[in-house]
Amino acid sequence: MKIPKPIQADLSLILITFIWGSSFTIVKQTLKHVSPILFLALRFWVATLAITVFMPAQIWKMSRKTACQGLVLSLVMVGGFVFQTLGLRSTGPAHSAFITSLSVLLVPLFGLLIFHHLPRLQTIAGVTLATIGLVLLLANISETWMRSGDVLTLICAVMFGFQILFLGRFVSISDYRQLMLLQMSGTAVICSVAALLVEKPFITWNSQVVLALFVTGILSTAFAFSVQAYAQRFTTANHAALIFSLEPFFAALFAFWILGQRLTLREGVGGILVLFGILVSELTFKRTAEKH
Repeated sequence: MKIPKPIQADLSLILITFIWGSSFTIVKQTLKHVSPILFLALRFWVATLAITVFMPAQIWKMSRKTACQGLVLSLVMVGGFVFQTLGLRSTGPAHSAFITSLSVLLVPLFGLLIFHHLPRLQTIAGVTLATIGLVLLLANISETWMRSGDVLTLICAVMFGFQILFLGRFVSISDYRQLMLLQMSGTAVICSVAALLVEKPFITWNSQVVLALFVTGILSTAFAFSVQAYAQRFTTANHAALIFSLEPFFAALFAFWILGQRLTLREGVGGILVLFGILVSELTFKRTAEKH
């Protein structure tokens, strides 16, 4: 039986959310050996190289409109990853994932303010449940709420909200492969320049750094964002953001597995509410599968 495109998109987005959830702990540990923005530059150069190898030659022929869209996506992606990585120096992986996932709330809000997209009641209900779940995931954190790392990560959430919204808009009118290539290469260039201007770059090459660049560059970036750009052709930005709210649950699991941070009852209940929020949105949000 052939799986409908929207269901394929949902399964693909869940897979990459799992991959992204694992990356918080990996990046947190790696920042002991490399400066944040230099790490991002290397990560996106690895991703750009990986994407280029598999990119058909004709994809390089792109319009000025697509190039401008790629620049916009690169800028918001740089903002998202830079602030997230800087924030991880002073906040935990699961906490960072929670704040980042506030983009679940921001995507419908930005869509309403910028493109006048009125969210359906089903979407609002699903987002509300997922947000309650996100709060419960980190409700046991006793540290002061607005630390510097939290503020930086909050700015990151705003940037990623724009990235999800704009990508959902652009993939309907431009080649998603071109947008993906522009995102990766543009972010790599901007981060390379920023590393020289705003930090004192350093790196201690070891097996952990190499492994981190492979996992984050190939899996979390090249593969994951390629899948996101493809999958968002068959779903809405609001629905994609809702699925991405699973990220802190996966981040908490990896923090437990690698760092020994225990998953509390509250965090477990929070994860279940996130899943239930996605289920509510999927069962009641009627979407027509396109035939391709």
